[in-house]
Amino acid sequence: MDDKVKELLDRIRSTAADAADAAAGTARVAGKRAGQMVDVAKLNVQLFDLSGEYNDVLRQLGEVMYQAHKGESQDEDKVSQLLVQADELAGKIAELKERIAALRQSRTCPNCGAVCGKDDQFCRRCGGSL
Repeated sequence: MDDKVKELLDRIRSTAADAADAAAGTARVAGKRAGQMVDVAKLNVQLFDLSGEYNDVLRQLGEVMYQAHKGESQDEDKVSQLLVQADELAGKIAELKERIAALRQSRTCPNCGAVCGKDDQFCRRCGGSL
């Protein structure tokens, strides 16, 4: 076989191997990203459920406060239980939001609540320091 043809075939083989390696790397990154997206979706469902429970507890607290405003006697234990439930749910919600932010490699602005990049120094929405 001619040396030039052999050299050309070697370059083609090398280029094909490089392309295959790049494609494999891209597939690994895409697979990892897809897995992260599925995890974020699952956490968002949990967050939705917890937020519903939290809002229900707050609604119950509001009813108790309104009944107290109207002069009706209230069970102090019920109020205490509702406050404990609200605190627990708020903690779980905050934890889920942190896990979601970590998976998205982002963080939340403490001023306005916007989602910002993990390495951002300032909020994209309000300009506040992160």
